Amino acid sequence: MRIGIMGAMEEEIALFHEKIKFFKQETIGLRNYIIGTLHNHEIVLTFSRWGKVAAASTATTIIERFGADLVIFTGVAGAASKLLEIGDVVVATEVMQYDMDISALPGFSRFEIPLLGLSRFPVPDNYVKMAAESAESYLSESLKKDLNSDILKKFSITNPKVTTGLIASGDRFIADYNSIKKLIRSLPDLQCIEMEGGAAAQVCYEHKIPIILMRTISDKANHSAVVDFSTFIKKIAPYLTCGVADNLIRKI
Repeated sequence: MRIGIMGAMEEEIALFHEKIKFFKQETIGLRNYIIGTLHNHEIVLTFSRWGKVAAASTATTIIERFGADLVIFTGVAGAASKLLEIGDVVVATEVMQYDMDISALPGFSRFEIPLLGLSRFPVPDNYVKMAAESAESYLSESLKKDLNSDILKKFSITNPKVTTGLIASGDRFIADYNSIKKLIRSLPDLQCIEMEGGAAAQVCYEHKIPIILMRTISDKANHSAVVDFSTFIKKIAPYLTCGVADNLIRKI
């Protein structure tokens, strides 16, 4: 199987550069695509950049140019559900774009993708199960080996958990909880928010390629989000985002 691995920030996929048996690199559209092997799979690894347009462009290239059979999008997100804490992992069962709204036109509902007739893109159940098991395994067996107790204590990470559910994307870094509360009123099952997955999921849906979206909670999407986010990305994210995805590739 050829697997595309995407991260919206370099830190989110940084440790994969040490794991992949590299054999070539191609540069397309300002992005470097690393081609190699990992756990008996062909791998295409790339830093997609931030935002929905960047993610859609990257996912399209991974599928059309490199022939990926599966896309794994790993990274971080802000919590929407009050049950989530920093360090928890969310595996998407569905992915959507919360800033898509053409409901002013007759016949369209809020969040609906024009011409597709749906607002949520489902992730196949078998991949959700594998991804959740992979995350649980990493959190219970490897996290405290990879990260020292001081940095975990700084973010109050003690026993992080795995949750499955809805992940929503939009071209905005949300740093105030009032915005989150408005979204939750419309999407009561929303788990977390980020800036890329919904666009990549739409591309995969249109190409009939499955996507697995996994997000580690880096902040609470509130007034402290900017400060928390920067530190988390540098100190913790590389281990969680790569560790969980690496476990998943072993299982596929």
